Amino acid sequence: VHGFPGETYVTGMVAAANNPGLKVVTISIDGSWMTPEAQITATEKVVATLSEADPENKGTYEKRAADYKDRVRAKENELRSRLSKADVTSLKPISSGFQAPFAAWAGMKVVGTYMTPESLTPQAVKALVDKGRAAGVNLIIDNVHSGRDAGKGLAEGLGAKRIVLVYFPGGLDNTETWEKAIDYNIDQILKAAGK
Repeated sequence: VHGFPGETYVTGMVAAANNPGLKVVTISIDGSWMTPEAQITATEKVVATLSEADPENKGTYEKRAADYKDRVRAKENELRSRLSKADVTSLKPISSGFQAPFAAWAGMKVVGTYMTPESLTPQAVKALVDKGRAAGVNLIIDNVHSGRDAGKGLAEGLGAKRIVLVYFPGGLDNTETWEKAIDYNIDQILKAAGK
């Protein structure tokens, strides 16, 4: 499991398996699971866990992990090239806290963050709008998985563009793999940058 707060369903799944020998392992990562470095780190942690549980197949896990990490690095090179052709550094976002590490990875300087829609009290919105005006914020980044419209009022209050990114695959159509999900996110960022 990832250890995300929203993974409350895991306890029920484990209980439904009715397998006293089932081992549940949490693979936690710093930052955003959507960044290439997090994908590589997570892959290494998963391989280590699987290899410990199933040493006979360690070579297979390591080979498949190496292939996947090569694909991740190739995708990162492709995306870095696309980002370098656009002036994403001109984007100054206030971002969902879940998306802030990804926005920073893409080359933006995040001015402020918010978490869930419930965290955007009138006082919090006013503080973010004031901060955004002072810093010249021109983009709001929402997160599909924690309130896709959470920053809508901020965007309106600041006259800023707004995009909605996915935090993990499968949140929207045609985002069922990490590669498709990160492509979707980069497409949204490039559209916001006018590319």
